[in-house]
Amino acid sequence: MLALLVVSLALVAAGCGGGDDEASANPTAAWAEGFCSAITTWTGSITDATDELRSLSSLSRESFEQAGEDIRTATTQFGDDLRALGAPETDSGEEAQQAVDDFATTIDEDSADIESTIQDVSGITDIPKAVQDITASLSSMQAAFSAMLKAIRTDDAKNELDTAFENADACDDIG
Repeated sequence: MLALLVVSLALVAAGCGGGDDEASANPTAAWAEGFCSAITTWTGSITDATDELRSLSSLSRESFEQAGEDIRTATTQFGDDLRALGAPETDSGEEAQQAVDDFATTIDEDSADIESTIQDVSGITDIPKAVQDITASLSSMQAAFSAMLKAIRTDDAKNELDTAFENADACDDIG
């Protein structure tokens, strides 16, 4: 379930394609590179962390706590990375920035929920419920991620960002 969620996050961004060295000369392309790089880094980190959660029969409290901490840390860094991009230099840049900020706020909240879930685990018997709660938080992130991408694409009337995504090398790894 968790692996499917991570894969679907990457596939939702399938509008990102592959390209050339345009990013070095074009700030919009550089923004797209940074955006896709952040996605790739985050999904890789989430995949690594959720690998520990796949087999409840071999999951220890320590490995659960580490996986949860890794998810929280990766998610916090992802939000920070996206915020650091600022607004892309497009006609719809401010709207794209607002969509990113809204998404980052949602994942901050979901990350706090994950942290709370981890802290509430007092023993191995609490782990299955905690995994369900973490999965719910990741599902919320997925929905917010989809909403962010939809908002970015809807507001991109001149297809400036779509073109940048198609030409960004970092987006090759996404889809």
